[in-house]
Amino acid sequence: MSRQFCGLAKRLFAKFELKTLRLLGRRIVARILGGVEFYHTGAPRQERLLTVLVFLLGIVIATGGFFAVQYHYRTKAQKAFEGPAAQFTAVLAKAADRYAEVVNSVGAFLTATGEVSRWQFFDFTREALPRHPGIRALEWIPRVPGGERAAYEKQAVADGLFGFRFTERNGLGNLVEARDRPEYYPVFYVEPFERNETFLGLDLAADPAQLEILTLARDIGGLVATPRTAPTTELSDQPEFTVVLPVYGSVTVPDTIQERRDKLRGFVRGIYRLGDLVTAALPGLTAPPGLDIYLYDQDRRRGARLLYYHAWPLRQDRPGPMPENKAFKGLFTATTHELAGWKWTIVVKPVSSEFTYNVNSAAWGFWAITLLLTALLVQYLVSSQTRTQEIERSVTERTAELSTANVALESEITERKRVEQELRAAKDQAEVANRAKSEFLAMMSHELKTPLNAVIGFAEILCRENLGPIGNREYRGYAEDIRLSGNHLLSLINDILDLSKIEANRFELYEEAVDVADTLHSVLPLHQEKMAAERLEFESIFAEPRSSLCADQRALRQMLINLLSNAVKFTPEGGHITVAAGTDGEGHFVVSVGDTGIGISEEDQPKVLLPFNQVDSKLSRKYEGTGLGLPLTKRLMELHGGWLEIESALERGTKVSLVFPPDRVIAPETRRDDETKAESRMTDPGSNAATRRAAGE
Repeated sequence: MSRQFCGLAKRLFAKFELKTLRLLGRRIVARILGGVEFYHTGAPRQERLLTVLVFLLGIVIATGGFFAVQYHYRTKAQKAFEGPAAQFTAVLAKAADRYAEVVNSVGAFLTATGEVSRWQFFDFTREALPRHPGIRALEWIPRVPGGERAAYEKQAVADGLFGFRFTERNGLGNLVEARDRPEYYPVFYVEPFERNETFLGLDLAADPAQLEILTLARDIGGLVATPRTAPTTELSDQPEFTVVLPVYGSVTVPDTIQERRDKLRGFVRGIYRLGDLVTAALPGLTAPPGLDIYLYDQDRRRGARLLYYHAWPLRQDRPGPMPENKAFKGLFTATTHELAGWKWTIVVKPVSSEFTYNVNSAAWGFWAITLLLTALLVQYLVSSQTRTQEIERSVTERTAELSTANVALESEITERKRVEQELRAAKDQAEVANRAKSEFLAMMSHELKTPLNAVIGFAEILCRENLGPIGNREYRGYAEDIRLSGNHLLSLINDILDLSKIEANRFELYEEAVDVADTLHSVLPLHQEKMAAERLEFESIFAEPRSSLCADQRALRQMLINLLSNAVKFTPEGGHITVAAGTDGEGHFVVSVGDTGIGISEEDQPKVLLPFNQVDSKLSRKYEGTGLGLPLTKRLMELHGGWLEIESALERGTKVSLVFPPDRVIAPETRRDDETKAESRMTDPGSNAATRRAAGE
């Protein structure tokens, strides 16, 4: 056994080219062989038992570590894979929901308009087709009593569809004239017309499967989605699914099933191509590549059935889809998405060359090293009982090992210096990228404001009816919604623009003597409606005699708007909001906004001062906002030479204070003189604004 181990060790270390490692390997082998010889020549019984226990413990540790390393790397691969996979799944689910909303919008149009012509249907649906490449057909399927069949066929011919008639499919899948029946559900309008003209007049009541779907949608009063099985003569080049929506004679859905059956006008049906839907949704992803997508139909009657397989476009081998038993093994994520009652599972699997780690190499390496250390420990226990000569030789060998360790230590120091230089270079690149980002946001925000101002202006013209009355009063409400949404978006763009200017050192302060009380009174009307709706109590406290500030009035107004908006937003109904202003004992001018709202925990307070960051960052969060209010206020205070303070606790409210330095306070008795000084300060070359203007020139 000792000879076999010796031969294995020699072959292992022969692979290394470094002389130091080969020398160290020879010495380790020699020590192990010497210990084995001593063990066989007569070691005490207690020493033998200790050696056996140490050896068994080493095997247990090596085996446990082997499985632990495998688990670690597999977990690491799963975590690295789950992020991109979740992004793929979310994008596909949202894309499917958007396509279903197209049917909802067409149904709302038909309900609101009543009877529509073919050209009105065409004008409404053509806007949705370019934005949804996966739409194969949008159809209007009216409910036609048996006695009105001739009238509908005559109307279609009058609209330009020569030879229009109600048809159905026979047992061979060919179109024939529809048989007489008490009620028909024909495809009366269809867009796009090209490639779908054969659907016109097709009576879905003749197909039991289609009639079952229509009946289900009629009775539940909502959307019904299902995979589409096309006849063999009209098979698409990719799998499809349909979404059906009933349209009633009333604006609201009738309460009972019988009323829904009596008031049914017809159905809107959308036929969608899964392949085009997936292909159109994936280019907008920022996730790394290397993922395959499987879409399974989760039908209780049929079980899981593969609907569509999307392979990573950059794969070289281009294999077909995996069998179901392999797709649900190894690294994968499976998410069930329900679309209008139809459940389908999105399975994402990594390509073999992506998101993988060399698990076996690391695990076997740990196992081998642990066993080697165990063998060394066993040899040490045996050799410690040998002669004094063995001890002296061990001391000499240890000295040589320390020399090797010194060499390794010097190499490690050199490597650390190199890594430090690389980190410094990466930091410089990150700062350059951050400045470029700020300049880009400033430019894009400015470019977005021009068309947005036009949208707001035209919306105000529609609201005021400057060019004449609007026929339908609902349009005026929609125009008001456009104006409010535009103003909200404009305020967000202004916040982004201001923050970008500050980060790019392009924001200038136009300083003047500002009365804080007057500025607050100009801001309050923006929030009075919301405070009245929530029954919030408001209180303002100003120290007398009142002092003024040498500050940028627009910036101060923006900061008060941000603080009051947060206070109103996060204070529950019946709460209290307090605004106080005055100088403290050290001469600082403090403006504080306090509320009795939900509060902020101590660990979350640094987060709210970061741009685009909110404590509640989930997609379904209760409070809306971009997370720019407090970060922008903090930057504006720093430009004024002051700072922002937050005092808050969960369920106890929040108090945010703006602390201005003493040199910006204008005392009441010297206000007029200080106003003159403030004006000279604005033209002083050493001030912030003048310095920036001089630098810009």
